[in-house]
Amino acid sequence: MNEKNDVEIARKFLDFMVDYYALMRRHTGETTEYKRNSHGFSMLYALRGYRNQSITMTKFAYEMGITKQQLTKLVNDLEEKGYVERSLNKENRRQVYISITDEGVIHLEKMIGELAHETLITLSAFTDEEKERIYSCSAELSELFRKDAEIFKKKYETK
Repeated sequence: MNEKNDVEIARKFLDFMVDYYALMRRHTGETTEYKRNSHGFSMLYALRGYRNQSITMTKFAYEMGITKQQLTKLVNDLEEKGYVERSLNKENRRQVYISITDEGVIHLEKMIGELAHETLITLSAFTDEEKERIYSCSAELSELFRKDAEIFKKKYETK
């Protein structure tokens, strides 16, 4: 694609993100302890993907796009609530790992359920054909974003 098309794609994607955010704000409230766009929600959601493996705070901060100091503050808050836990690397005590707890998974699933309910209310304004288009576009975008996430993770590993 040429540069003009890339700029048009970027603008159209930005339009989509702003329109989606406005749509969700119009039709839903913030009924959970963590707002859907908060780092706390994002962190728990992302940690769910590491349920069966360890991740260091440094690597996770990089993946989240936040500083280690910001992550430490978030972990302190979530650890106090029992949603995450820290552990030290036995060979290198400077390496701290974080993981989501069973209680954190339960809390996250509750938040996801509430958000899904709110999304159902939003979707009720659309026809069946429009819902099918939303489903198809969402599935395709999710697949592309997961591909980008894998590239991002590999980039970190080579640093």
